[in-house]
Amino acid sequence: MEANIPEIEKICGVKPDDVEFYVVGNDPNFVFTPDPSYGQKVLYYINEIDETIINVTSWFECANYVNGGWVDSLIPKINWEKNLFFSYLLFLLLYLSKDTFRKLLIK
Repeated sequence: MEANIPEIEKICGVKPDDVEFYVVGNDPNFVFTPDPSYGQKVLYYINEIDETIINVTSWFECANYVNGGWVDSLIPKINWEKNLFFSYLLFLLLYLSKDTFRKLLIK
């Protein structure tokens, strides 16, 4: 997998001179070394099933996760089913109460 350096630098910041970037991949034995000067950044991985959150503590770690498809912001989701339910509920209540409103207006 090739590295998308412009995207990585947009999310993780400018690459430090003393860091050599390479793709770690899915090596379960690899441990990222924290960089005290980098701080902490929150990254999100979004797929059709769920959303995963991770905190990264070095530019190298951030770059590897971003290269794997992680992003630094969530796209807001709209719950269409909930909106549709409340719309139907509102229309139902208005329909059922139309006679009551009509009687109040006639008086």
